Amino acid sequence: MRRSICSALLAAAACALLAACGQPAAPVQPLPPGPTPDEVADYAGAQAQYRAALASGNGDVVIQTTNTFALIAQAILSRQDPSLFDAQLVCERYRVAGPRDRRDLRATYEPQFAQDCEHIDWRCNQATIAIRRDLEARIAAADRATVAQAGAGRP
Repeated sequence: MRRSICSALLAAAACALLAACGQPAAPVQPLPPGPTPDEVADYAGAQAQYRAALASGNGDVVIQTTNTFALIAQAILSRQDPSLFDAQLVCERYRVAGPRDRRDLRATYEPQFAQDCEHIDWRCNQATIAIRRDLEARIAAADRATVAQAGAGRP
């Protein structure tokens, strides 16, 4: 009797474990193709740091914030146009260190990718410029709304 109860409990525990493992994972919500509120806030913060660094002559912070601008734009591009972003990564993998002969300043890509990758680089550059302009326009609109709201409260 004891053996059959233990066997039944063991079987029930195994079934419960398998049932728990078989539950589907909670669906992951994809990020929207445009900037997230956190990205807009990070970009706005980087703008403030950039302006302060320019005013103070702090070149290190200027470089750091410039990199932040680029990284945020790249993250948004990866969601808006994943195939273009992936193509850019492929081109980066095939880019070689540079011309071996200084007199020969041809493309710094493997020959089979040179022309295509130049076009990909141009498209990525245009896309990230548009993304950065959009971010800057959103921030300026939010700033104007904040100032207008505060101005409306004046006696």
